[in-house]
Amino acid sequence: MLLVSEVKKHALSVGGDMVGIATADSLSKAPGYKPTDLLPTAKSVIVIGKRALKGFIEPGKGRSVSWGMIYLNHKLNEICYEVSKFIEDRGHKALPVFFIYETFLKPDTPNFNAVITTKWLAYVPAAVQAGLGEVGFNHLLLTPEYGPLVRLTAVLTDAQFTPDPKTKGDLCPGISCNLCAEACPVGAISADGVDRIKCHNYNDAYQEVLGYSYCAMCIKACPVGQ
Repeated sequence: MLLVSEVKKHALSVGGDMVGIATADSLSKAPGYKPTDLLPTAKSVIVIGKRALKGFIEPGKGRSVSWGMIYLNHKLNEICYEVSKFIEDRGHKALPVFFIYETFLKPDTPNFNAVITTKWLAYVPAAVQAGLGEVGFNHLLLTPEYGPLVRLTAVLTDAQFTPDPKTKGDLCPGISCNLCAEACPVGAISADGVDRIKCHNYNDAYQEVLGYSYCAMCIKACPVGQ
């Protein structure tokens, strides 16, 4: 019998910094692909996080942000593959949900804000369901350990594990803090949510040069986990 403690221990041993468990059913109403769309027999979602170094984010925007996030995306893909292999070697099916940034999706795509949330598994809602943190005012995952300085990946499996309890949901003070909104250079963050068109338009000007997101001002401004 495969124990969730064994899976978590292995996820940490191959480079993860945090790991939590959600049920596949808990993401049935989340945006994007549902776990069973990708693995029809999925019962559990293993969400793995790796912290971003403060040095990546210190400038707020530029090459260190891009290079740091590119590294984390590749590393997380390796981690979720190794965790999936560990599970399959012990008699269960597992699917690593690799991070693939869809650079071909342009902000002038009709209904961009809606479309961009349907192109991948919703890592942040999955992490919330897995007890790793909560959604901040900037719509990023905030964790007790690292604040928003975390990247995520997920493994789907037909193994049925007991989910982790959710966090209390008291990390982000919301609009009463407003530091992330004030730091955004294009005013993409407000009480109405995050305007992804503004955010992507700002980043896409640099993406072909640097290869990935250029701006992390909202992350740098967040006091949670500092």
